Amino acid sequence: MQQVEAALHLLMTGQVAGATLLKLALVLFVYFLPSFLAFNRARKAFWLIVCLNIVLTLAQSLIFHALFPSLFVLREGNVGDMLRLGALVNFGPGWLALLIWALLPGEPDPRLLKARDTKTYDVLAALPLILWFVYGALQLRPVLVRDGGMILAGTASLFIWVQFCALFAAALFDLLLVYLLIVRDGAVGKSRGVLPRACGVIGTFLGVGILTLPVARLSLSMQILAAVLIGLGSLGSVLVLWRLGKSFSILPEARKLVTGGPYAFVRHPLYSVEIVTIVGTALQFQGPWSWVIALGVMALLWIRSHYEEQVLAESFPEYGAYRARTKRFIPGVI
Repeated sequence: MQQVEAALHLLMTGQVAGATLLKLALVLFVYFLPSFLAFNRARKAFWLIVCLNIVLTLAQSLIFHALFPSLFVLREGNVGDMLRLGALVNFGPGWLALLIWALLPGEPDPRLLKARDTKTYDVLAALPLILWFVYGALQLRPVLVRDGGMILAGTASLFIWVQFCALFAAALFDLLLVYLLIVRDGAVGKSRGVLPRACGVIGTFLGVGILTLPVARLSLSMQILAAVLIGLGSLGSVLVLWRLGKSFSILPEARKLVTGGPYAFVRHPLYSVEIVTIVGTALQFQGPWSWVIALGVMALLWIRSHYEEQVLAESFPEYGAYRARTKRFIPGVI
């Protein structure tokens, strides 16, 4: 019980690393994959599959313990034993059977098809992202409080001032994302296939990998440069996102065509300023892996922009003329 309370305290105070949360989220997504697929395919047996998915771990644990009790004898401190047992009770034959059941062809349920077009479904589908960005702002709070206290006390150095402004902009960006994910308009067009969605999700979270690397030993001037880049990128993201408004989406989707403000100069200004942020972040951590990850994020941004433009061109006939007169990322260059 004390361990559970300690874990909850770390979680509620923003002390759990983002990479750890992503691993947990990935495991939960894979575990509930049969339920997700059943809903996406509007299976009439959706609710039954969900109920079985919820009790699956307990049921498989009881069955395996009754049939193969030796599997539950774990060597003290042996992580391999724990991982094998966890994989068996969570992703054993029962999980595989549910997955196959969810993938079997069948007549769709009209009620589920209708539910996918509601605002409630859109918010529920965005809930993991909402929680992620709320937690991102929560993680920045302790540093903002510390730096803010030093600024108010008149003891802050130039670096503290720059860092506070950069992190404040980053927190504002996270909270604005939360707001827009809740109030955004419904999609009028969506990308097809797994690859566009995978690029959107991986491109969003790949940068977290940089934060798991050792911190680089930088001179004060380089620390300030990195903080300035993060601050400018985050502030630019806030301004662009505010103009994008209810059209925001992580996945390649079309909601409303925005061509004013920063979008009058480039087609993907949000990605342009995100690149500035990722460069500032990569500077703070040891290479070469920080730069490998940063380049991977940039490559995925390019691919995501391609898929997004496909959806926008299909949804808005006037998009072709807009694309012809604007560059993708940098005005007049590229």
